[in-house]
Amino acid sequence: MILDCNSNHLFEIKENHIMSELTDELQKKQPDENVIAKILNKLGDSELLITFKYLEALGYSDGENCAKQVYVRRRKNTEYGCSFAKEIFNKTDSTALDTLPPYSFIIEFDFTLEKPYISKDDENFTIVENSIKREKILGCPYIPGSTWKGCLRSALWHQGMKEDDEQITRIFGNERQNNENFRQGRLHFFPSFFDKVDYEIINPHNRQTRAGTTPILIECIPAKENGKFSLLYVPFDLVRKEQEETKKQMLEDLKLVVEGLEAMFTVYGFGAKTSSGYGIASNNVKNGKVYTDISVKIEQENKAMKLPENFRKYLNEDGTVKSELIDNITGTLLSNTKFQRQKTEHGFLSGDEFSKFKRWYEENRDVYRNQLNVKDSPKNMFEFSSFDELIDMASKICALNSQPDTAGGNPDE
Repeated sequence: MILDCNSNHLFEIKENHIMSELTDELQKKQPDENVIAKILNKLGDSELLITFKYLEALGYSDGENCAKQVYVRRRKNTEYGCSFAKEIFNKTDSTALDTLPPYSFIIEFDFTLEKPYISKDDENFTIVENSIKREKILGCPYIPGSTWKGCLRSALWHQGMKEDDEQITRIFGNERQNNENFRQGRLHFFPSFFDKVDYEIINPHNRQTRAGTTPILIECIPAKENGKFSLLYVPFDLVRKEQEETKKQMLEDLKLVVEGLEAMFTVYGFGAKTSSGYGIASNNVKNGKVYTDISVKIEQENKAMKLPENFRKYLNEDGTVKSELIDNITGTLLSNTKFQRQKTEHGFLSGDEFSKFKRWYEENRDVYRNQLNVKDSPKNMFEFSSFDELIDMASKICALNSQPDTAGGNPDE
């Protein structure tokens, strides 16, 4: 909570006799919690905070507990409505890749918490000691980009990556020890905002009596809440370097990043108390997208409708037949006779294979083309609905870009 230091909250509380009403009730042998709660509900958040600290200083434990209960109920029932923050921070413009260095990429998706998320706010002047981190201007709970960066790096460390590994350094950067050795990382993380909070209760026990002592409230983002994750990768330090080396490093980094994301979200968790199972998200995501400027088309092919490799050389990337195989007069595939006359000229070898291709294409043309996830724009956007699909997609991107294009070769080799 952020205290408005420009207002005379304590003076206003005294003027309205709220403090005297509270102390009168608390000094009774059996204070009525309902009466105390009714008095406290007259206060705004800042006034409630000041009153809580005042009661704490005077040693009115009953009043402190009532103030906490009022605060907790108020927070749990609040819809923070982070639409403004989400509109500003979570709106991805894929055309931004046009102005960035080659081989940049964006990964974004909506995730769902399976376990509550816990963090520590920077504000010390609070009613609940363990408050969730909030955006200072809007007041809504959020995960800052710096937290995402640290959690992803930690997940990769758990996966076996060394802190001083060259790939880790180029992705995340290193500590700012001095200007000569400092290196900025290639990854940039965006904040994630949430609409609701809840409270976990930890009840410490006395080791001797094994009885509960004072329950501790921990503010959290509850399970089933949704958030949006976004990151940007920019290989700025490879500008004007060899294209093949830039491409190679980008593919290596992409593979490592997506593996780290799966580990962070589904295995190791993010935020505080991850060793106790907090901060875990579902493997399934919504609106998962990868934007990149690499020229590769990923085919989403059904296992029952796989394109035979020896037929690939007859097709364009969008699933249409190459123009040299179309009869200019009829607009259909070349007859076997015409193909035999032209096959050598265009680098094709087998007439029998072309006949088989014609039969396959006539039967499967529409189904196959509908299964291709191809964009007309040179900036490719790939979609995924789970972390498993994201890893599989990254593997396909790496495989298709690390191998030379052999389409048009001899199918018999």
